[in-house]
Amino acid sequence: MILQFAWKNIGRNKVRSAVILLAITLGLTASVFAVAFMNGMINQKVEDTIRIEMTHLQINTQKFIDENEIEDVLADSILESRIRSIPEVIGVSPRILLTVMAATSHKTGGAQVVAIDPEKEKQVSRLYTCIPDSLGNFFSENIPNSIVVGRKFAEKYQVQLHSKIILSFVNLEEEQVSAAFRICGIFHTNNPAYEEAKMFIRANDARALTGIKADSIHEMAIQLTNNKDKTVAKVQTQITPMLPNGVEIRNWKEISPIMGVYTGFMQIELMIIVAIILFALGFGIVNANLMSVLERKQELNMLMAIGMNRKKVMQLIVTESTILTLLGGFWGMLIGLAIALATGKTGIDVSASLGSYQQLGIATIIHPLITFNQFVIIAVMVVIIGILSAIFPARMATKP
Repeated sequence: MILQFAWKNIGRNKVRSAVILLAITLGLTASVFAVAFMNGMINQKVEDTIRIEMTHLQINTQKFIDENEIEDVLADSILESRIRSIPEVIGVSPRILLTVMAATSHKTGGAQVVAIDPEKEKQVSRLYTCIPDSLGNFFSENIPNSIVVGRKFAEKYQVQLHSKIILSFVNLEEEQVSAAFRICGIFHTNNPAYEEAKMFIRANDARALTGIKADSIHEMAIQLTNNKDKTVAKVQTQITPMLPNGVEIRNWKEISPIMGVYTGFMQIELMIIVAIILFALGFGIVNANLMSVLERKQELNMLMAIGMNRKKVMQLIVTESTILTLLGGFWGMLIGLAIALATGKTGIDVSASLGSYQQLGIATIIHPLITFNQFVIIAVMVVIIGILSAIFPARMATKP
């Protein structure tokens, strides 16, 4: 009976009910899309970091992690094949890491060179897809002393495709070595800092110059099937017993702790944003419910006079508010989800308004994404707001 009365009361003032429904619908649409947009931004940042700049797991000697010296190598002759046999592993790339001084005819500065096997590197990094056809290739031609650099480096050092770069570094004999490299490709990512700091050469060229043996490397980069914490932890646990003393395996959050903090903080921030929107929306619902109660004060007093107790009157007001909130919430969440799914496929170009964020490595094409858990949390928050926003008007209704 309470439900029937509540439904009839909602229909008595269609304009007020429609305004409340519209406000709730718009508020929830904005909330869902805001979560999806921010989630897409976070997801894109993590995906680019893992698939281009880093990998899920990296293996180094602890001494190399601490001191970054060229002689701190590890043997990969058996380790690589054992790691490849793990089902969740989709790629393994041995690397040699060199701190160098890069010089062109216009500028000199420090950088890090990553010496790789190009085919193996393609298994763990999508960097090769970041080179436009007009800016070369990722070691497609078998030319000695080829180098791939970032667009930001090319701009800063005023070089272009086929330009010459002189790299100077220390070999295993602690002797200064210099060699000329020719640019075969220029990559472009969403992270200018990465473009400026990283350069890539073939591992064979690095070995010939440094004296590092064929079975020795500084780092083994490992890419997995997905970014899930359970998958990463599982594979990390499987590999750990394979490693000799003094060799460590780190996941991407351990390699870059700020990224782990960033993702966790942003998830909390998303829910805070939604809570603020719903909290503000709750005041509007309270105001509308209070106006309705004050207009019907005489009617409610009459209901209590003929036998309806105060508890049922409060239940009536709370039910009315909850129905309106649930209806508006349902349509708002449905519309917000539809917009998120539609824009998630095409992406949203925010370069005009958020172009400066690219300096932080954030993509300017955002693909909104909302998870099932986030959707459920928002739905629960809607129900809570609907109930809480009716308590004060309900108490006013039962006052003599």
